[in-house]
Amino acid sequence: MAAESKFKENYKILAFGDSLTAGNIGGELNEALDKPYTIHLSKLLRENHPNATFDVNNKGIYGELVCGQMTDRLPKVLKEYGPYNIVIILGGTNDIIEAKKGLEDTLFEGIKRLHDSATGQGAKCIAMTIPETDVYFKDLGKRGLSWVKEEGENIRLVVNEKLRKYVNESDNKIILCDLAEKFPQQSLSSEDLEKFWSDGLHFTEEGYNRMAQIIYEDMKHLLL
Repeated sequence: MAAESKFKENYKILAFGDSLTAGNIGGELNEALDKPYTIHLSKLLRENHPNATFDVNNKGIYGELVCGQMTDRLPKVLKEYGPYNIVIILGGTNDIIEAKKGLEDTLFEGIKRLHDSATGQGAKCIAMTIPETDVYFKDLGKRGLSWVKEEGENIRLVVNEKLRKYVNESDNKIILCDLAEKFPQQSLSSEDLEKFWSDGLHFTEEGYNRMAQIIYEDMKHLLL
């Protein structure tokens, strides 16, 4: 007797961003060492949704800025590799390294453009807030050795608040994944800080796995 054939829903998912999407674990810029969150996210999707299939594309690029780089690249990625069911977007850390007057507005508008590009093609979006940076990591900020300075940190806070409000007004086209709130550095024990964060800007492999879990919990309701 022939086995019963069952239709499986297929989800095409794009992870778009900078080195935090590429999975850099700090130190040497070597893609062979990357441990992107999409590895563990793919595992969670397969394990928890056996009646669906998932094609997860990671399009993270080291050092990329939202303004003028991601905003130019995403439409090309969508055109070449899409359409996607779900697009996960994280950007802004590199932008706030060089804090400039008015950056909080231009950066937010850039992130908004990214989401508009994806939702304009029919995708649901996961908007990730910009996580805490090395200004908090150990004593780097106090010693003036952090990449992100106080001005950049203030911009991060403003942009995240703008992003939360934007998502709240998006009519469910965009889902908030508040990484800054759900995976902070400051509330971690020194042991967990070492476990999850590599250099204050990037995560360890376990940190990216934790990031994947947070993303999955916020997106799972989009899946049948």
